[in-house]
Amino acid sequence: MGKRKITFKSILETVSDRCKIALIGTSQLLKRPKYLIAFLVSLFIFLFILSFFKDGNTNWALMTSGLDFGRKMEVLGRVLFEIILNFTSLYGVIIIFMAFLQALIVPLLIHSWKSRAKDQAIDGASTGSIGSILGFIALGCPSCGVGLLTPILTAIAGTGAMALAEGVSQIFTIIAFGLLLYTVVKLGYITFINLSTEKVKAKKEQHAKSS
Repeated sequence: MGKRKITFKSILETVSDRCKIALIGTSQLLKRPKYLIAFLVSLFIFLFILSFFKDGNTNWALMTSGLDFGRKMEVLGRVLFEIILNFTSLYGVIIIFMAFLQALIVPLLIHSWKSRAKDQAIDGASTGSIGSILGFIALGCPSCGVGLLTPILTAIAGTGAMALAEGVSQIFTIIAFGLLLYTVVKLGYITFINLSTEKVKAKKEQHAKSS
């Protein structure tokens, strides 16, 4: 038999199949209460962090200032309210999607680690962490991100550094989404295999007990 010819179409079909399997594995995992809770808690935490820093370090400065306790609670309350407001703007929806991907990675990592797929879990954690950091710089903290990039780019672009930094920030956002999606698909695929293996083992054990 000859070797199967690798074409762009075959690559797309392989990627599509991987994504479908990853989706099935992820959905099956989230049907388990403890993993669903881990996802929901992680989603709230990531939404809060991205909403807290989406206007730069303003909220952080207020929380570390000499404001009284009541005023600081007002700041936190406003951040919580802004999580809801995220649904009303394109920028907010991007934040929600970013937080959603980050939160999905958490239960997938936990299950992969518990299933002794530690190498894949470590690799997924590394890739997901890089994606989260890039997303935080480019999206979750736009003014901080641009502020970090501008000094570096000033030497290259001179007075156009700010505009260039904003462009680089957008590129970082795209890369961050790509890394997070890659991590979710990879860990979701591994999760599907692990869950399938668990089902086979459970059936064998049940059959052994009944025989």
